[in-house]
Amino acid sequence: MDLQKKVLDYKEEVIKGIQGAVQIKSVQEPAKEGKPFGDGPAEALQYFLDLGKELGFKVENFDNYAGTIEFGEGEETVGILGHVDVVPEGEGWIYPPYSATITDGKIFGRGTLDDKGPSMVCLYAMKAIKDSGVKLNRKIRMIIGANEETGSLCMEHYFNTLKMPQPTLAFTPDSSFPVTFAEKGIVRVKLSNSYKTLNDVTIKGGNAYNSVPDRAEAVLPVEFAEGLAEKAVSFNEGKEFKVEVEVKDGRYHVASLGKSSHAARPAQGYNSISALFAFLGTAEIKNEELKGLVEFFKEYIKMENNGASFGIDFKDEESGSLTLNLGKMSLENGKLELCIDMRCPVLVPNTNVIDTLKEKTAGKMELEVTGNSAPLYVAKDSFLVSTLMDIYKEITGDVDAQPVAIGGGTYAREVTNGVAFGALLSSQENNMHQKNEYLEIDKIDTWLKIYVEAIYRLAK
Repeated sequence: MDLQKKVLDYKEEVIKGIQGAVQIKSVQEPAKEGKPFGDGPAEALQYFLDLGKELGFKVENFDNYAGTIEFGEGEETVGILGHVDVVPEGEGWIYPPYSATITDGKIFGRGTLDDKGPSMVCLYAMKAIKDSGVKLNRKIRMIIGANEETGSLCMEHYFNTLKMPQPTLAFTPDSSFPVTFAEKGIVRVKLSNSYKTLNDVTIKGGNAYNSVPDRAEAVLPVEFAEGLAEKAVSFNEGKEFKVEVEVKDGRYHVASLGKSSHAARPAQGYNSISALFAFLGTAEIKNEELKGLVEFFKEYIKMENNGASFGIDFKDEESGSLTLNLGKMSLENGKLELCIDMRCPVLVPNTNVIDTLKEKTAGKMELEVTGNSAPLYVAKDSFLVSTLMDIYKEITGDVDAQPVAIGGGTYAREVTNGVAFGALLSSQENNMHQKNEYLEIDKIDTWLKIYVEAIYRLAK
């Protein structure tokens, strides 16, 4: 039977399924009894499980943390890991973000790409295989989580608390094609300090470790620095992103503008916090403690995004260079916090990064490790990676494609033998986490062919 042809018969059902899922606002909310991530994620999870049951699969809900949809026999399992939670919708949408509006051959809505759309396609790929009656040697289990965007506590509960079995082989359709064979380690640290003379200084910037901050603001007495307004004119020359200075009530009000980007790709953004301190470094700072903080930035952070001045600019041939993002800063009432996110090469132990940072900051800042995720690395010549690469090349004709390494993190880290596989094609705009997220309906054909073939070959 030609599974790639058969699976296209389900396309209209896929579209309706995606619309139904997208119309559920599944942003994390405060926990309720029996709903650890609030109403929306629980409702979206149950939507998938109800649909799976309607399609003839065995389903189970694990405390509204996660759920499974499965069929088949055998001691070994092929796992498909998807998630139903979404990031907040933000503003400026052409169509309501939870309307699943179809226009110009596109489905608009939060989650169409990340990750309700790809998960729905995989569910119907499973349906096509089940209905075909082909013999499989491994069972197929879709594991759906409700908390991928804000910590993956869903998979922590499923695998570690409930001790559910690991799949033999697994993939998650939550990245881009072809195959992500490596995901960098993620280290997050908080640097802190206390100052006796900076109670009248306020500096704030950013709101998350994993995002390049696009705005930072500082308020300080005019006697703490000389001629900041004049310095801004020369500092801004030739720069796309500016520093603005206003003097009001005997205080400087400084705004540093930047460009946001994901922490895995800091070079694509412009760090407003780093730029603020680069600007302050051009002035004569009169307060000794503020001067010391400015000098710390000048010595160790600068406008770098590879940690070179900290001595952590590690790299390897498999995944490239370490990236560093100063994602968030606050200085209030004399209390300083700097939140730094680093994506570490897969062949460099995270401990090397942490130990070097401790050495460099000793006596200058208190260092707290707030996150330490091991890298993911599955050999390029493994059965899993090579099989998925073969399928991608056969169906797309992209014969020169190579498996890739990324700085981001996916559910593939939650399993012992898994990778990210799609769903974004090179011809698609990557508007995940952005306004007007959309899925081109004609791309569903390619997705269905790839995923039905992948599930079948891994399970046969």
